[in-house]
Amino acid sequence: MRFPLETRYPDYDTKGHVNNATFLTFFEMARGRAWVDVMGQPVDPDFILAEANVRYVSEAMIGEQLDIEITTTEVRTKAWVWSYAVRSVSDGRLVAEGRTVQVMFDYADKRPIPISEEVRKGLALV
Repeated sequence: MRFPLETRYPDYDTKGHVNNATFLTFFEMARGRAWVDVMGQPVDPDFILAEANVRYVSEAMIGEQLDIEITTTEVRTKAWVWSYAVRSVSDGRLVAEGRTVQVMFDYADKRPIPISEEVRKGLALV
């Protein structure tokens, strides 16, 4: 799934680059959008973020249009991996890539739970 990214003034550092921490926010936005698009649920899912990694490849400057691609790359019993690629719209250049690990979670019992068949079907669409 691919989505356009809208940057805001606070996303930039004093040199005019998209700040490194902003990429984790981009990943969060893509996760929420993907979840709503495939599961049809609001962005209050029963999963927690267990791990997040970012690799910065090239700079993105003020005013540069970016998009993000999110892909399900692994599904386990209780967790799955989403991979991300942030690219410049103008030339397709890879700006950053990363991955996150999500774990299905029972908030009442405070423990991981197996991924349901419904969620597995949704993850296959991402």
